[in-house]
Amino acid sequence: MAEGVIVALGDSLTFGFPYSPGSSWVAEAEALLGRPIVNRGVNGEASFDMVARVKEDVLSLQPACVVILAGSNDALRGGVRWAETETSLLALAAAVEEVGAQVVFGLPPALDDPAAEERLKRQRAWLKEEAPRRGWTLIDFFTPLLDPATGRIHSQLTVDGVHPTREGYRRMGQAAAEVLAGLGFGSSEAQKGKA
Repeated sequence: MAEGVIVALGDSLTFGFPYSPGSSWVAEAEALLGRPIVNRGVNGEASFDMVARVKEDVLSLQPACVVILAGSNDALRGGVRWAETETSLLALAAAVEEVGAQVVFGLPPALDDPAAEERLKRQRAWLKEEAPRRGWTLIDFFTPLLDPATGRIHSQLTVDGVHPTREGYRRMGQAAAEVLAGLGFGSSEAQKGKA
């Protein structure tokens, strides 16, 4: 099992809103991996907010791996241009790489907001294109919550069209645990137990 601290950097989707960090995908992944993950999710943050705090909130912990889930608030606000989000995501990755930690990006879950969802489609496509070239790992938080009939977040897995239910967070945690275990950040039981 790989040593070192795992940190989850994000917004309310990482924090576990509208519940608490104890009901977040981070807590679920922790339980499945059998090791702690530091939850650095802050409700309402855009990607540039995360850039402003990454050094103090994340890099100060000397992480071995940082899971970044950002962009949903950028898309929902409407005033943040894609170029700004792209710049922020690249800055976050560079900061994490500078301390020698593994960069893991989450593909944002679908939203029940057509305009914001179009924007997130672009971000997901960009991440899928950039990750192999840059050595980033991806966690698919999109597919486990998707309603294939609508292309949006499944109505049974969201409390408000944006934030997952407890079951939604559980599914996100399973997706995260599977990827992190594959990177060596989990017990052999976590790898065998992927559902």
